[in-house]
Amino acid sequence: MGLAATALLLALAVTRWPRPAVEDAPRPAPIPQRALPVSEVRPPAPSSPSPPPPALPVSASLAATGEALSVALNEERVSLTSSVVVEGIDMDRAWVCAGDSMGLSARLGGEPEPGAVYRWVWPVAGSGAELHPGPTLQWRAPETAGRYRVRFQACTDLGGRRVGVLAEREVELEVRRCAEQEAQRNEPLRIAVVQQGQGSFAFQALYQGRARVVAYAWDFGNGAGSTTSEPRVEHSYAADLQGLGAQEIKSFTVRLQARLDQGGPLEATAFALIRGQPPSDTPPPVDLRVSRWRPLPEGGWRSDVVVRAPEGTAVTWERLERISLHWDGQADTSMRPWREVLQVEEALGNGGFRGYVTVHASEASPGIKQIIDSLYGHDAAGQEVVVSWSPFKREPSQETPGRVEPPPRK
Repeated sequence: MGLAATALLLALAVTRWPRPAVEDAPRPAPIPQRALPVSEVRPPAPSSPSPPPPALPVSASLAATGEALSVALNEERVSLTSSVVVEGIDMDRAWVCAGDSMGLSARLGGEPEPGAVYRWVWPVAGSGAELHPGPTLQWRAPETAGRYRVRFQACTDLGGRRVGVLAEREVELEVRRCAEQEAQRNEPLRIAVVQQGQGSFAFQALYQGRARVVAYAWDFGNGAGSTTSEPRVEHSYAADLQGLGAQEIKSFTVRLQARLDQGGPLEATAFALIRGQPPSDTPPPVDLRVSRWRPLPEGGWRSDVVVRAPEGTAVTWERLERISLHWDGQADTSMRPWREVLQVEEALGNGGFRGYVTVHASEASPGIKQIIDSLYGHDAAGQEVVVSWSPFKREPSQETPGRVEPPPRK
């Protein structure tokens, strides 16, 4: 269940779909593309011209080198020669308001390295650092305006505290002090991403404006595109799943251009993620059982979790990733040591356990649609083991905003 659920649920995000019927609508020209050097970082084009902001400072503590980040993570850094290449980093906006989120996606090239781990690291206040796995990141901007640097790395575990760095790239992000009307929720065009199955997605254009949209031109990031008169479109990346290694994640940058009957076009960017699956005859590394949700007296919910590892399997668990999905398609991601989130009541051997996980009321505000937990570890051979489940889900409600409904039974 764990691996299939991970593939289904990961959207923090392609079979060729038939084109929507828009024969009666005028077909605008496709979005113009230009060749970019592989070293270029590609922010989206701004929706409307704005005066350049004043230069923002970059403090030494926020411009940490790879070595400094390794020290903050209590690692020993080893630079390795590899065919892996970080071709560039895409951003879903050119800058971000203080306290809001910015989406980042790394473009990888070269030959994949077996057992490579992809991650984002960045310094935080003091001498610490934060870490997030995978090729995409929903980076939450600090409350202080400035320029901040985030580093993407392809790494391999060398044992103990030693981490081999195969390739890396740093991007500088601009955080502005914004007025209330400039917050992300007031952006004229955004994209909501909903994963419907392995490699299948629905994209929804969220437009706020008075001018009429005459056409939506979509670029799905894998060479396919579509032009529609409706704001919703579906696309499948099934062809791109072929040859994708087990548990390997691939990210696609989705770009939308909304053409208006008055004024210039608007543009928006989002990301879609697909994950490879092991061969169908490969038995799952562990068996996962999750109970129904139960409300807690002090508020929040609890799910009982049982993981059983078969004989001959020795799993070591490391961390738990929690993804909080908002109704508008945005996602917040946090990563913590697994025993800080999972309370183990009984060890079942080989890495198996019986315990429970809680979702506090503060983590399930009315704006949260669903929470997804993914438990990461590795077996004795060093292969990654991942199991995922949803400890919280809220169905659409007609109740007044602000009221928290208890989650339905699984």
